[in-house]
Amino acid sequence: MLIVLEGCDGTGKTTLAHNLSKMLGAEIIHCTTNTPNTAWFFRDIIETARTKNIIADRFCYGQFVYQNEDERQLTKRDLYDLELAMLNTGVRVVYVDCDEQVINTRLAARNEVPMKPIRQLKDGYLKIFSDSLLKIAVVDTTKSTDSYVMTFNKTRAKEILEGRESI
Repeated sequence: MLIVLEGCDGTGKTTLAHNLSKMLGAEIIHCTTNTPNTAWFFRDIIETARTKNIIADRFCYGQFVYQNEDERQLTKRDLYDLELAMLNTGVRVVYVDCDEQVINTRLAARNEVPMKPIRQLKDGYLKIFSDSLLKIAVVDTTKSTDSYVMTFNKTRAKEILEGRESI
């Protein structure tokens, strides 16, 4: 099983990934600018998830939000093909959302500055997901505690994994 967590920096994706990993006995793969981020890289993760539980802390969508077309490894056609593979293997995509002010506070606490304005990033995710072939679940982490520990109970996880929540 593969669960993909996407969203702006500072929304709590990594915390959520760790909580889900513990719950599901899954490996976490953190896709960053240091990973290959090619169609073959993502396809390999999708195939591996047929026999192994994986949580992807970011995946193929982030580069369409954070990077310009000439900086991306993927084309829109690559994304379409990846989504077809994801549909065929039951991949679940979760958009981790959060209030802009909370995101900025979290990033400031980590001495990070957003690469682009948060509103622009959020709009980018909404655009890419509105064009998606997949049903996208949404988790809002705005009300998480100061230590960013989210209680993600099994009922809520089951609803998301079954695709009962979407944008």
